[in-house]
Amino acid sequence: MKKILLLTWLLVAISINATFAQYEGKRFVSATAGINFSNQNPSEFPSTNGYGYNFYAGFGKFRTANRASGWNLSSSLGGGKSIIYNNGKTDINSGLTGFGVGTGYFWQYYKHFNDKLGIFGGPNINALYDYGKSYGSPNADSEQRSNNFSLQFGVSAGAYYALNESWWLTASLGFGNLISTTASFAKTKSTTETTRNNTFDYKLSPTITVPSVGLGLRYFFKD
Repeated sequence: MKKILLLTWLLVAISINATFAQYEGKRFVSATAGINFSNQNPSEFPSTNGYGYNFYAGFGKFRTANRASGWNLSSSLGGGKSIIYNNGKTDINSGLTGFGVGTGYFWQYYKHFNDKLGIFGGPNINALYDYGKSYGSPNADSEQRSNNFSLQFGVSAGAYYALNESWWLTASLGFGNLISTTASFAKTKSTTETTRNNTFDYKLSPTITVPSVGLGLRYFFKD
């Protein structure tokens, strides 16, 4: 009986190791996306709304059965209709309030629990650009536009569930920025003057966000 159990365990172990070994050399694309809409329609004020999206895609390859690396692309956008005040009068502002794009490189290390489930994590480096538009306090007649360029080194972690040989369901578990540098170029325009403010910021203060749950899909290309 013991020999039968031992033989069964060995066969299962060999089968799982063979499955993990198949990851080596596999190319994949991962993607997550989110869309949001909001609307407010108070009785005493004009209606307002907001919209936005965020998108992330990663293109990678398993270098070994437990290690992958690759490039990523990201994009985000926000806008809507809001109330602003000019010289004591109520106006409606509609349009884009923010936009961002980024690219980077990631390294991921995997712990496969079985042929279906596992976790992964590792460092990443990203270059980002963000555009933003905002207005002063309700009684201030000013508009600020900013262009921010940043370089960030961080870490992230996630989990996966294998739906089949070609598709994984992925979930982000947390992320953090360890080092970041940001160059910001802002212009504030009012009815009386226009001012410019350029800054450079460097941060060496780890910030970890856990949990940070988001779902995505990963597709493995056929050999």
